[in-house]
Amino acid sequence: MSKFVGIYNAEGSLIGELRYLWKKLGNRTSCSLCDLTHGLNPFGKSSWRTACRDLGVPIDLLHKNEAKPEQLSVIDSLPAIVRLEGDCWVQVMNSNEIASYRGVPRELLTRLKQL
Repeated sequence: MSKFVGIYNAEGSLIGELRYLWKKLGNRTSCSLCDLTHGLNPFGKSSWRTACRDLGVPIDLLHKNEAKPEQLSVIDSLPAIVRLEGDCWVQVMNSNEIASYRGVPRELLTRLKQL
């Protein structure tokens, strides 16, 4: 199974995190991947950590400013999940698909395992 990379719709810095939180609380932005993996808990949701441990799905999580240009070039919206196939990155899950797993990280990881 190849490694997946989840890309958040947020910047990966203290200012970026605070900006995202401010916009999130004002209902001006969202990130279904953020909601699934950590919500408002900076240490992450235990349901996400448990599902990752139990299912053993290799996934790295990056903020949009940490992602490689070639990863960002293959996605249609953020957040997204991509993986490397040969020499090319491909999107395997878009923001709507990620949102459909709201509150059930185990199901999202089980789906990734099937891909």
